[in-house]
Amino acid sequence: MDAAHGIESLAAGDGRHHLTRSLGPALLISVGYIDLGKWVAMLDAGARFGYDLVLLVLFFNFAAVLYQYMCTCIGMVTGKNLAQISRQEYSRFICVGLGVQAALSLFTSELTMIAGIAVGFNLLFDHNDLISSLIFACVVINLLPYLLSPGKMAGTLNACIAGFTILCFVLGLLISQPEIPLHVNVMFPKLSGESAYSLMALLGANIIVHNFYVHSSVVQVQGRSHVVTLRTLFHDHLFSILFTFTGVFLVNYVLMSSAAVESSHNTIVTFHDAVELMNQIFTSPMAPLVLLAILLFSSHIISLTSVLASHAVTESFFGVNLSLTVHHVVLKILAMIPTIYCAKVAGSEGIYQLLILCPVIQAMLLPSSVIPVFRVASSRSIMGNYRISLYVEIFAFLAFLLMLFTNIIFVAEVLFGDSTWTNNLKGYTECPVVIPHTVIVLVSSAAIAFALFVAVIPLKSASSEAETQELSMHSHREALDTSHHREDTSLEYVAHEEIQRYSTDVIPRDSLKSYEKSALEHTDSSETTAESDNGTQQSTPYPATIPEDDPLTSSNLKGSKSC
Repeated sequence: MDAAHGIESLAAGDGRHHLTRSLGPALLISVGYIDLGKWVAMLDAGARFGYDLVLLVLFFNFAAVLYQYMCTCIGMVTGKNLAQISRQEYSRFICVGLGVQAALSLFTSELTMIAGIAVGFNLLFDHNDLISSLIFACVVINLLPYLLSPGKMAGTLNACIAGFTILCFVLGLLISQPEIPLHVNVMFPKLSGESAYSLMALLGANIIVHNFYVHSSVVQVQGRSHVVTLRTLFHDHLFSILFTFTGVFLVNYVLMSSAAVESSHNTIVTFHDAVELMNQIFTSPMAPLVLLAILLFSSHIISLTSVLASHAVTESFFGVNLSLTVHHVVLKILAMIPTIYCAKVAGSEGIYQLLILCPVIQAMLLPSSVIPVFRVASSRSIMGNYRISLYVEIFAFLAFLLMLFTNIIFVAEVLFGDSTWTNNLKGYTECPVVIPHTVIVLVSSAAIAFALFVAVIPLKSASSEAETQELSMHSHREALDTSHHREDTSLEYVAHEEIQRYSTDVIPRDSLKSYEKSALEHTDSSETTAESDNGTQQSTPYPATIPEDDPLTSSNLKGSKSC
C-alpha cells in the first residue's frame, strides 16, 4: 500500500522542514481519536454526570500527550519501534500478551470505525436499514486507501487530509456551539459506582494502545538525520503533539458540556436518545453531511495507521511477516463479521452498546501496555543521555497509577456493584447484551493481573546492567582485599628484615666489647708480672724491655673494628 509507505516517507522528509516532519505524524495519530465511538462516550458521560468527569478527561488527555511524546523519543533514539524493543527486553510470554492486547486495540478501533460510518450514513439519508449501511461502510473503508494514494505525494496528502479533518470538526463544533459554558464544578470531579463505566469509556476514548506502536514506528527514521539534533526534534514533536491533542481535548470538552446542557442530566438509554441529543447539538442542516465526511476521512487515516501498527505488532511479537495489503484486508474482515452480526441480532441498540463498549475494552488494555513505554524511555542503558527526566518519569508513573486505579474500580463494581450499567451487562434490563458479563469480568481481571505481572518484571538490559555492576563491585572488592593482603605481607617482610638487621648489628658489638675487656685484663696482668721481675732483678744491668704487640691480636682487633 503506497499510502501507508507514504506516511513513513513523510516522517523521513528533509531537514529543511523538520517542523512538518513532526507535525505530520502527530496529525495522523490524533485523527485516531476522532470517531463515533469516542463521541458517543463523551456525550453519554456529559448527559449522565454533567461536568463531574471533565477534569479527569483533562488528565487522560495529558497522559496521552506524555506517552505519545515518550514513544517518539524511543523511536528516534533507538531507531526501532516499541514492539521491537519490547521483544528484546521482555520474555516470550510477556511479548505475546502485549501483542494480543495491541491486536484487541486494533480490532475495537476497526469496529467503531465501521459502525460510525454506518450511523453517519443513516443520519444523512434518513435510512433505517442498518445492514445495508454497514455494507456501504465496509466497501468504502476498503477502497479509500487505494483511491487516496497518489504515489510519492501520498504522505503529504494524508497529512493534509488529517489536518483538514481535525480543523473541520473543531470549527464545526465551535460554530454550532458559540457559547461554551465553563463551570467551577469542573475542578471537582465526583466519582461513584455509577460513573465507573463512563470513566472507563472516557479513558479508552482518550488513550489508544496501538498508537504507541504507530508513532514510534513512523518517527524511527528521523534519528539518523544529520541536519537537526535529536533535542530539536524532541521539542518539535512535543509542540506538535500538544497542539493536536489540545484540539482533541477541546472537541471532547465541547461535546461533554453540550450534552450536559442539552440533556439536563437525563440518562441516554437508547440509540434513539443519542441521535436526538446529537440533533440538538448539531443544529445546522449541513451537520449530517459534514459529520459523514469527517467520519470517512478519519476512517481512511485510521485504516493507514492500523495497518502500520498491525505490521509492527505481528512481525515483532508473533514473528509473522505479511504484506501491508494482507494486514488491511484481514483487519477489515475481522471487524466486519461481528459488527454485522451484532446489527442483525440486536439492531441499532446493539450497535450503540458496541460503540460504548469498545472504548471500555481499550481502557482495560492500557495499564500493562504503558509499562514498557516509560520503562524503556527511562532506561539509561537503552536511551543513554536522552532518557527522560525524573519529573517526566514521575508524571508517567502517576498516569499509570490513575489508569490502574480506574480499572480496579471498574472490576470491583462489575463484581460487587448494583449500578444501572452493571445490571445492563448482567442482562437484568431490556438493553441488549453485546458481550456476556462473565467475559467482561474475566478479561478485565486478567488485564489487571497481567499489568501487575509486567510491572514487577524488569527489563533484560536493566537486569544485565545490575549484574554487571554487581560483578564490577565484587571484582573491585577482591582487588582491594588483594592489595590489602599484599600490603600486610610487605609490612611483615620489612619488619622481619629490620629485626634481622638489628640482630646482625647488636651481636658483633657485644663480642667486640667482651674481647676488648679480656685484652685489657691480659695487658694489666703482663704489666704486673714485669714489675715483679724488676723488683727481684734490680742489680741486673739489662735495660727494661717493652713487650711487643701480638700480631694475631692486632689483626683480630682491627678485623673486629672493621666489622
